Amino acid sequence: MRAFVTPRWLGLHALLVVSLLVLARTGVWQWDRASTPSGSWQNYGYAVQWWLFAGFAVFLYVKTVLDELDPERTREQPDALPPVVQPQAPPPAAEDDDELAAYNRYLRSLHERTQ
Repeated sequence: MRAFVTPRWLGLHALLVVSLLVLARTGVWQWDRASTPSGSWQNYGYAVQWWLFAGFAVFLYVKTVLDELDPERTREQPDALPPVVQPQAPPPAAEDDDELAAYNRYLRSLHERTQ
């Protein structure tokens, strides 16, 4: 548990608390706004949305804590995915075109000059 008292973790703890306070207060404000004559169902939706954001923040925090306690959870499984087969490039076209061959010789000469 000492790992959760480092400056990094203290910052994360503070960030979670501040985020939850702001998100909860914003949700309550939207809920109260919906009760006014100018409020609507949209305000109720926003209120629920802010509380869901707060729940997601808690979910991410718990996931981060669990990952810190058990680093094996995040290690990739070696055979989790099948190997990727790279497509083969088509063979270069024969230089039947005299203009293309001349252009390629020109590019080759420019490349040799820069070397």
